Amino acid sequence: MSIQRIRKSFLMGAGVVALATAGLLAGRLSAGAFPRGHADFAPRIFGRIARALDLSDDQKSRIKEILKAHAAEIEAQMKSSAAARRALHQAVLDQPSDESAIRAAALELGQVQGDNAVLFAKIRTEIQPVLTDGQRAKIQQLRERVRNHADSAIKSFEAFLGSGS
Repeated sequence: MSIQRIRKSFLMGAGVVALATAGLLAGRLSAGAFPRGHADFAPRIFGRIARALDLSDDQKSRIKEILKAHAAEIEAQMKSSAAARRALHQAVLDQPSDESAIRAAALELGQVQGDNAVLFAKIRTEIQPVLTDGQRAKIQQLRERVRNHADSAIKSFEAFLGSGS
């Protein structure tokens, strides 16, 4: 598998997981469904996003409503994602190693990630009109920063391997 493919897979997965997590957390927060130990997690995540984009109170409210409308889908995707990641992890750890089981689990995870990407696109399409042009530009800048960070991580890994340590 090429470095480019790994990077694309990583970025896609990370983006989908981040949006799904933020969506679920915002939806569950609005529904008051968090256990006591995690009561401040969702507000912190949503607050960071809101501050980074300088969302107005009206925009926050509208985005929460969109996320609430998809809460069941987001929660189902998060559960599927977690189960698929656990299954792949277990297949990798099982002894003796079973390549066909690992590949089957990886294919399942890929399917789940594809479903996550479709849901992300659907929700993003609904949220985009709520944002201003400036806020959309900030999102693009954040995406570029994440992409650059991933590139730096790959270069660092390549340098590590080339160092002979």
